[in-house]
Amino acid sequence: MNQELFYKLHQHARRGGKVARKRQLQRVDRLIKWCGRAPEQIGRRQIHEFYRAHDFAPTTARDYDSAIRLLWGVMGRAGEPPRPPQTHE
Repeated sequence: MNQELFYKLHQHARRGGKVARKRQLQRVDRLIKWCGRAPEQIGRRQIHEFYRAHDFAPTTARDYDSAIRLLWGVMGRAGEPPRPPQTHE
């Protein structure tokens, strides 16, 4: 992860609820490591593959969605980040 992105994510973690923000950063880190790419190279396809590979419970998928939105915002990516797949219960 490049230094600027690392700095911005950790600045985010310093404000607000410490435990929740720490978990959010852990989720971003897991996603980046799972993709095996630079954060700038992660796109919709990799996000959808990540969700399919892990088959998260709805609340966990929601938490990862929040982390992905954070990553998209910190990187200044245009457009909406990919949403988790809808589960039919």
